[in-house]
Amino acid sequence: MDLPCVPWQDHVAQKWAGLEPEFRERFKSLLEIQDVFEGALSVTTQDDVKCLRSISAEAHRHTQKDGGEASACRERGNASFKSRKYTEAALHYSQGVCLSPRSSEQLSLCYANRSAALYHLQRYQESLDDVSEAERSGYPSALAHKLEKRRAQCLARLSPSDARADQKERSGMSPKVTVQFNPEKGRHAVASETIAPGEVILSERPYGLVLVASGGASGCERRRCHACLKQTWRLVACGGCSYARYCGARCRDAAWEQHHRWECPLGARLAATGVLAQLALRVALKAGIAGIRAAAGEVAAAADSPAAAYASVFHLLHHLERHSASMRFLCAVTVATLHLELGATGPPPGWRMLAGAALRHLLQLRCNAQAVIALQERGLSDAPVQSIEERRVATAVYPKLSLLNHSCRPNTSLTFGAGGAVTLRAASSIHAGREVAHCYGPHSGRMVAGQRRRLLQEQYFFLCGCEACADGKEEERSQGGQSGLLCAECNTSLLLVLLHIWNPTEWSPVNQPSSGGDHSCGLCGGAWSGGELSEMLQDIRRDLDAAGHLLESDKPGEAAALLERSRTRRRAGVTLAHTHELCGHTEDAVARAHAAKGDWSRAAEHLERSGAAIAARFGADSVEMARQVAKLAQLHFNASVRKKTENVFFFFGVLTLWRVTHSGSRAAALSVIPEARRLLSLHCGALCPEVQELQAMEDCLRC
Repeated sequence: MDLPCVPWQDHVAQKWAGLEPEFRERFKSLLEIQDVFEGALSVTTQDDVKCLRSISAEAHRHTQKDGGEASACRERGNASFKSRKYTEAALHYSQGVCLSPRSSEQLSLCYANRSAALYHLQRYQESLDDVSEAERSGYPSALAHKLEKRRAQCLARLSPSDARADQKERSGMSPKVTVQFNPEKGRHAVASETIAPGEVILSERPYGLVLVASGGASGCERRRCHACLKQTWRLVACGGCSYARYCGARCRDAAWEQHHRWECPLGARLAATGVLAQLALRVALKAGIAGIRAAAGEVAAAADSPAAAYASVFHLLHHLERHSASMRFLCAVTVATLHLELGATGPPPGWRMLAGAALRHLLQLRCNAQAVIALQERGLSDAPVQSIEERRVATAVYPKLSLLNHSCRPNTSLTFGAGGAVTLRAASSIHAGREVAHCYGPHSGRMVAGQRRRLLQEQYFFLCGCEACADGKEEERSQGGQSGLLCAECNTSLLLVLLHIWNPTEWSPVNQPSSGGDHSCGLCGGAWSGGELSEMLQDIRRDLDAAGHLLESDKPGEAAALLERSRTRRRAGVTLAHTHELCGHTEDAVARAHAAKGDWSRAAEHLERSGAAIAARFGADSVEMARQVAKLAQLHFNASVRKKTENVFFFFGVLTLWRVTHSGSRAAALSVIPEARRLLSLHCGALCPEVQELQAMEDCLRC
């Protein structure tokens, strides 16, 4: 998960292979983290530093200030602005702000132009803030009248602030949960009394996080604060590099104090070492020497001190002895190379001990890092058709959440809020004495048991024995023919071909699936190779990708036609059952295409079919089904009211604005909205924005 880039992995692998056998054997025998770091440091040289710089040279150039590139970004923004693509323009101007040298005229021009884009996006306070920044950055006096005019326009449109005071944030574990220990499970959470569905079990802020770059003009690294993850069109740049950006001076200054003053000179070289290495370094820098010494027991720390909070991270299992020798060497040489790099640019106090702690955290994070998921738009919101999807926006470490064990069929669900804060809720009733578990990634709705157990063994070093893996029913279903693939002639499920082989251990014959994933029809005897079926499924995925591009290009009619052909086509004599994952994705995309055309009724019809696939995979009360029912509620609402036609938005969540064109079934909307509200309240809480919006929709329909 988020290992260093492949060229760096190859370099370190070659280095490991070229070491003397005596050193490799000695390195393998090291059992203390600091000894592993010192051993790697003893063979890490300036050649390794040069190699890392060479690998990241091109990317590193793009993290530096560049007035010429800033000017080019501003020109691209101007072109988008003239086309009235104001969101796209704001992103280009923001990139220009980040690339512009401090106190340059180019910086002032980018601020001024972004203020104009924000004004047209009706973000008047942010536009005002950019007007002030343009003036502070030396905006040409001959053009100052433009800023004064925009300031007056913004002030005229600003309404009195109705912002509420920040509510006191809850944190910690529910009193209904106790942390227990046994040799088989280690530390784990158990319900001490019954926990009701939807009840909050844990609320926690991350000890550290790193935003995950997704690339492109609309990547989350260009839209979200690198410290608190807030999405904004008015990002504030780091004064030293063009990559790091923040929602405001407060986040920027806090990040600089905690870690960025040492990260800034490294630029893309740090990115080349991987997200986990960057997060490990941040955690160590935030803790500092005092925190590390206190966690190691060298000095005392108050129970409510920052050092005490760090101790829970420090003592997470690092599984040093379970990582392969080559993986230990890769992690250790990566940290040792950063040690040499920072040693040349001005290291923090106690850098050698900090580096050892960073290695400790890098090994821990391979098993304890948590993906931070957020609903985010695909592409730019100026597009005529827009989807929201769940997307990983950061990687973080949560000390208390890390205490929970994994289940492939979890009894909890996670949501993430401001600053990456996580909330864990009961997804179903958890009775006293039952373990509280969440999913590390491999889920019974997405993977078969064998694949899940292999992945968990490789990354987390345990053989999963959760109910989903232990009950055997899932394997019976997959081997019994419920593959989601149908014979086009007989309309019956294809059976996975089983080989009758002798098991010498049990002295009995057993049935095992063929290694190639071959299937057959039990009625007509038709047979299909695994490769043939794999190509068929890949063909469907290609159609879905092509339809997505057509929708983003405002061609919903062409997208709907392509998807309809794909949906009804018989490929190699095989069709998809309505419960198959790709059938669900196809129906969902068809619904999106019809919604883009304003045909809400047909969109709802296809979305209901998509919901059947989701319910079959994840369950009728799952968070995945909650999102689907919320979309269905939005479609029925759109079909029930009339408003002025604007851009059409169809999200993989719910709409934040009601922009509808046709009348339709009010009764259908009123029947679906309560169920959507119930499911979202269960997983996200009754106060989440989506639930509040559903309530407002219902109130509107009942007026």
